[in-house]
Amino acid sequence: MKTRLQTFILGLLLSSPAWSQVVVQGKVFNAQMKPLASANIGILNSYAGATTDADGSFSFTTDGRGTVQVVAQMLGYAHLPMTVTISDTTRQITLKFVLNEESINLDGVTVKTRKTDFLGRGGLPSLKALEVRAMGGSNADIANGIRTMPGVQATSDATGLFVRGGTSDETKVYVDGLLANNFFYNGSPGVSQRGRFAPELFSGNFFSSGGYSALYGQALSSALILETNDVADRSSIGGNISTTGAMFEMNRVIRPERLSAGGSITYTNMSPYYRVVPQRRTFTGGPEYLDGLFHLKYRAGDKGVLKILGTVGRNNVQFLQNTTGRTAQYGLVSSNGFVSVSYAGSVGKEWTMNAGFGASLSNNTASIDSLPMIDGQVSLRRSRQVAQQVYNTRVVFRRSIGKGSDLYLGMDHVMTGTDMQLAQQHLIAPVQHLNEQYGAVFAESNVSLSRTLSTRLGLRAEGASAISRLAVAPRMSLTYAPGKVHKLTLSYGQFYQQPTYDYLISNTNRNSLRFQEATHYIASYQMVRTNQLLRVELYQKTYNRLLRTSPDTSSTGKGYARGFEVLWKEENRLPNVNYWVSYSYLDTKRQYLDYPMLVQPSFAATHTLATVVNVLIPSIPLNIGLTYTFASGRPYYNPNRKNDQFMTDHTPAYHNVGATVAYLTRIGKANSTLAFSANNLLGNQQIFGYQYSSLTNREASMPLANRFYYLGLFINWGIDKRSKTLNDLLQN
Repeated sequence: MKTRLQTFILGLLLSSPAWSQVVVQGKVFNAQMKPLASANIGILNSYAGATTDADGSFSFTTDGRGTVQVVAQMLGYAHLPMTVTISDTTRQITLKFVLNEESINLDGVTVKTRKTDFLGRGGLPSLKALEVRAMGGSNADIANGIRTMPGVQATSDATGLFVRGGTSDETKVYVDGLLANNFFYNGSPGVSQRGRFAPELFSGNFFSSGGYSALYGQALSSALILETNDVADRSSIGGNISTTGAMFEMNRVIRPERLSAGGSITYTNMSPYYRVVPQRRTFTGGPEYLDGLFHLKYRAGDKGVLKILGTVGRNNVQFLQNTTGRTAQYGLVSSNGFVSVSYAGSVGKEWTMNAGFGASLSNNTASIDSLPMIDGQVSLRRSRQVAQQVYNTRVVFRRSIGKGSDLYLGMDHVMTGTDMQLAQQHLIAPVQHLNEQYGAVFAESNVSLSRTLSTRLGLRAEGASAISRLAVAPRMSLTYAPGKVHKLTLSYGQFYQQPTYDYLISNTNRNSLRFQEATHYIASYQMVRTNQLLRVELYQKTYNRLLRTSPDTSSTGKGYARGFEVLWKEENRLPNVNYWVSYSYLDTKRQYLDYPMLVQPSFAATHTLATVVNVLIPSIPLNIGLTYTFASGRPYYNPNRKNDQFMTDHTPAYHNVGATVAYLTRIGKANSTLAFSANNLLGNQQIFGYQYSSLTNREASMPLANRFYYLGLFINWGIDKRSKTLNDLLQN
């Protein structure tokens, strides 16, 4: 019976349609015949559609037959319908749209395309995969790319994203709308760990530094929203070998424009590199990583798209470090898995739907073994094992409500199970359990009030069983756009987040705790011209009911964060040169955990500056990426200070120059790229804080080495990534 069911399901996925698909392609221009990028093209009452590229071109397929309406629309322009007849013999249709500047007025017409914003990304800054990989010193890590954006701290000593005075726990990562609870690796303490996912998996990395959509919750500061790619357009096989490991990947187009699948396996071992480049820590094992990935994409004609993504991995590390006059051996063994299944498509004639299920699984065992200083002393081993399963179910419905407006309705449910066990020598404590249920319902609407004025209104009601609390979070924004170039937005939002499991699992009085709260007020100005972007934001964030652990565990903490941010991005002002500059000013204080008073936290720098430059030399061809990051000194705890001088000392300013050089070539019939990357190229001293073993002895917290180098060879058969990379860089 099971075999028959599997055969039936596989047959559904691979079955051929009654007739072949028709390609709808063309270009979109404005009245001056200049191409329009990011315009939406779609067939009415269908899920078939696309978004125009930088040159205004688009292409998508449809199974529809008969007379249909293809509509082009873009904010600031009147929508333009075009009637098209598709017969059984039609194979390709080429269209040309010329849009006039005017308010968009759909008058109840429903345009459903693949770009319906189920992920709540509208208006968010984004980074493309190529921008992340070409960035100087990024090591192709999405998080490193995001750290060059306004509002994000330039942290190299802690894992995660610290945004606008918030801790890393206050930023959540979503893949196709589903919570990725284990997005970052676990590793050595005091060292920022990279994300588990390659940037090429995603069509966009959308980042909100505050005031994000009501479609998401339980993040006091920000959300990183990642959307996986659509069905692959070509089969390929490839991999890389580098100074840190090797990777093999394969992608197969099973049915053109309908079904594709792929996977990869990656092995990383830093031990050989650490033997060549000395580190400040003595590593006795690893860091070593083994990861596998699988993805499947199925497009059900015009009805919808099914996406499946699965990852599994394991990593370990052991190292020696001096601690309060003794040598200790740290160890970590970590295993993890992530699965997401999402479907987006039409539901009847008026509604579209996005539904998904995600699972984040992890098992981490961390240990510390104090080694004897002299013969005869007994070592003391302590360990902490945490196993966690997080299951997320999410459903969102959307429909047009006329006059350029729409409505989103949905629900979100997260079930979390955590087991923690502590051990010391041969004494093993009982396993502690924590089962959590989180549920939310939400509604959000984008409403066009006039030609120049629009608003977004959202409401999210949520509850958490671990602390037995309910909350209602309103979100709203008002946008004034007198033309297609300038836009002014005012935003307000209430955000809630329960304390992390560390403070709940052994707390018998956790029902006395409350949701932590953050209230956001944001004023944003944006100017968008051809190949230019200016974004300026002023914000005020007020914290209430933050978790405190001294003198006891309570929800009595408080704080604030305020400041302004500037992002300037320009492409091809000089031929083949793209760059952006971001600056952030942050004034923040908080009283939380064991902080005795309201102070600037140790992870927050007042001033942060990032400059990213990318230069392509097509004649060689060679791509050069340079990044400079600056951050003013951060506070640190000095036990020699009086109580009223808590956290008043500051580290030296942080400077980092990163470089990436990529040479695009061929090896036989393979398309190849030879890449070199260096972090902290100038060898600046970087100090993140100090650890005191006594009032007179301290040790600076610093990177593992002054510089990090990477050299890798990437080879691919099937897709000419050499030409694709050149084209993408030239079009940026």
